[in-house]
Amino acid sequence: MTDYTTDQAFADLYFDFTGYQHGNYPPGRRAIAQELAQALSNNVAKLSAGPLVVATKTGIYAYDSSPGHRLLRGAFFRAAPNSGFYELTSLSHVGPAIAYLATLRALGSESWRDHIASMLTHLHQVREVNRVGLEEHWLTKLACAAWVGREARIKKMVDYGCRLAINYLREITEEPEKLSEKHLRENFLESSSVDFPIGYNTVMIGTFACEALRGAHLIHSCLKCPEIDWKSAKVLLCNLAGVNYSAGLTAGSNWVYPTVLSIAGDVLDPRRVIIAPYCPIPEAVGEEALSDEDFDQLASSTWGALYCRPVVAESAFPFIEDIVVAPRDPIPGDYGYTRADDIDHFIRRLKFSTGNPKEMLSNTVGFWIAGEAVAKGWDVTKMEIPGLTRGFPEGLDDYPTTGPEISHS
Repeated sequence: MTDYTTDQAFADLYFDFTGYQHGNYPPGRRAIAQELAQALSNNVAKLSAGPLVVATKTGIYAYDSSPGHRLLRGAFFRAAPNSGFYELTSLSHVGPAIAYLATLRALGSESWRDHIASMLTHLHQVREVNRVGLEEHWLTKLACAAWVGREARIKKMVDYGCRLAINYLREITEEPEKLSEKHLRENFLESSSVDFPIGYNTVMIGTFACEALRGAHLIHSCLKCPEIDWKSAKVLLCNLAGVNYSAGLTAGSNWVYPTVLSIAGDVLDPRRVIIAPYCPIPEAVGEEALSDEDFDQLASSTWGALYCRPVVAESAFPFIEDIVVAPRDPIPGDYGYTRADDIDHFIRRLKFSTGNPKEMLSNTVGFWIAGEAVAKGWDVTKMEIPGLTRGFPEGLDDYPTTGPEISHS
């Protein structure tokens, strides 16, 4: 550090525009940005009649703008207990878990051996829970509306996935020298043997797709509500994706965005859907009502200020040509670009979503499921589900129930 001190003239010029939040801001002055903030508040007051829709890391909620701000509709669509999330996601994760074991071995680490025994135990336990008759089955007890009529298929998918994973883990336990990227791909992820004709890639996509369908269906059930005036609605997407804090920050990387737009229909201006994952969320969000203070914080201070920014920019700089950023091109896993039976496309999207910190892992199938839901009028019984109803090798239209018996020994 030098003995230099900033001349007060620079600070005074800075404070003409902003800096009113700083502790050394001169008392009695009003910055231009402060005046703009007040004008924005006045502008937002004119927009305050619409309902507030907030998606958080746990669920999605719609609140009335009238005094009392009652909860119109709400749904937990994240990793809520007893929702089906753990049941299928745990099976989805077996694929990358075993792939990680192969990577650990390739890196020279012997720690990969330490995890096999517990995985085998847990796979056997899941298989036993899943083997009971449908009358007493966890799927029947869960009664997930998005999976209605598909319970038998899901049961077979879970059993097949457990059998394939158990068989592969036993093989590499007995012959550890086999574990490699090539062996993993040919004998597990893309298995095409007589005993296991469907690779685990298909199981992963099937479980991901079922879970994405469950989430999309819950959002639809929540938001397809006549009390929500979508033309004046203020939509805030604050749904942090697990611990991936850089994910889902744009319309092209957050499948909830097109899902909400498709539910609302043409009356909702896309500019009214704002992605703000780091805005503070009042603790009361999710409860039966919001206070005036909490509602105003979200509807005015957060949504309103962000919504008005492009309006202010256009008013201040109408003579400057706009920069138009085109939406991203379609990529594998997008509806209309990928077919329901193109498992390879979804696996490519899985790798992209896993390896790109800007992507939500659920984007693997989320964009596709949203498109299929719209195409089928949100009738889940008519929707195709990649990896569950489509995507099997030629000659198969479901997961086989026959094959080598897998014992605990």
